[in-house]
Amino acid sequence: MLKEMTGTKAEREIAALRRRVSSNPGDLVGRHNLAVALRTVGRFEEALGEVELAYDGGLRGAETRTVRANLLADLARYDEAVTEYRKLLAVHPDAIAAHETLSRLLPQRGQRATALDSYRAALNRAPQLGMLWVSAMQAACDLGDHLQLLSWAKAANARFGNDTMITVFAAQAMAGLGDFVEARNLLNNAVAADPDYVPAITTLAFYLLQHGDARAAERHLLRATVLEPDNQSAWSLLTVAWRLLDDARETWLADYERQVMWSDLDIDCGALAVRLTGLHDTLAAPADQSLRGGTQTRGDLFSMRDPLIEQLAKEIKRSVEIQLAALPDDPSHPFLRRKAERIIFEGSWSVRLLSKGYHISHIHPKGWLSSACYIALPAGLESDIGEGALEFGVPDAKLGLSLEPRRTLAPIEGRLVIFPSYYWHGTRRFVRNAPRLTVAFDALPGGREPG
Repeated sequence: MLKEMTGTKAEREIAALRRRVSSNPGDLVGRHNLAVALRTVGRFEEALGEVELAYDGGLRGAETRTVRANLLADLARYDEAVTEYRKLLAVHPDAIAAHETLSRLLPQRGQRATALDSYRAALNRAPQLGMLWVSAMQAACDLGDHLQLLSWAKAANARFGNDTMITVFAAQAMAGLGDFVEARNLLNNAVAADPDYVPAITTLAFYLLQHGDARAAERHLLRATVLEPDNQSAWSLLTVAWRLLDDARETWLADYERQVMWSDLDIDCGALAVRLTGLHDTLAAPADQSLRGGTQTRGDLFSMRDPLIEQLAKEIKRSVEIQLAALPDDPSHPFLRRKAERIIFEGSWSVRLLSKGYHISHIHPKGWLSSACYIALPAGLESDIGEGALEFGVPDAKLGLSLEPRRTLAPIEGRLVIFPSYYWHGTRRFVRNAPRLTVAFDALPGGREPG
């Protein structure tokens, strides 16, 4: 992802690695490292060439083969990538990164039914690997395969004994299968056994909100925010609890009028639309993402070496940092206390929604600041606060709460909307004969510019 290793720092590392392999062409590890560095800045063809040299020279461990498969996927050579993932996992069942990437890629290629097959085979071959079980359960959870998740949670518990993480997975499976009583019982036991395990606390709070006990949920969530002050999930659920309790702190925590900000960017939307549309080469959305009825680009968009996209990232960064500078300081506020002069992009992507497409209400647990930037809209959608509108403050539909939006914004081409990552947000469905194209990113507070 485009974190600190950007711009001149990345280029210096690439230059150093090029000198290293030029002076010693047989340095296979150096070629592997050069491929990784080139991939970081989106130079996929060059990276593949280097990793192929390392591979052909005999460097065929799991890490190198995973980089090779990743690069094939980066270049939209999906069938070759899937074949390589499967081959390497047949030899290296412990290659967790390859399992995770394959399980995310297959649903986007219309092969959701086989997304967990590599995990099934690996767990039969290497059942002693605890982290493999964790990765498999997370993949099943992301895919919504609750029966498989429950089966693996039970098997993991039998093998490794009582473990809070396994219990949380089991509770999520039970809830997904409709047994909320057992899910809450499991989570109550998990929190009692390990009162500092925040995923158990926030998951329990979610089910308490779902069943009308906002006061108990608030108590757990306040503890979660003490244990992990930057936990976006805890703060997002606390906005719901305080809203249900008619607590004035909801407005302090989620000031939608002041902290949902927008600006109109100086960008070429037409040219960007053409470029971005060409990147949407998968068949379906990622299974664990919020969009319904469309596709999402793979990888980190802003790491691409493309003048249009580089200029977009630069313009976004400039606009965001200007807007953040105007916000007040508040050392007690989970968003404002982290305010910095600079931001670091923590993932970026494009979404292409088709007619009847929308985003379910969600948050961004890995971010601090999140966004929506409108690149192309169907005729008649712009300036409409009905179809396609961006809504804030409506929580996850699984909570079963009939809450109205706290703020609604119309989509406008060239407009960037930014907001705290813990804000619930989603879009209304639209019915048009043309797609809706956006760019989005998560950001973290940064310090000085990397260099």
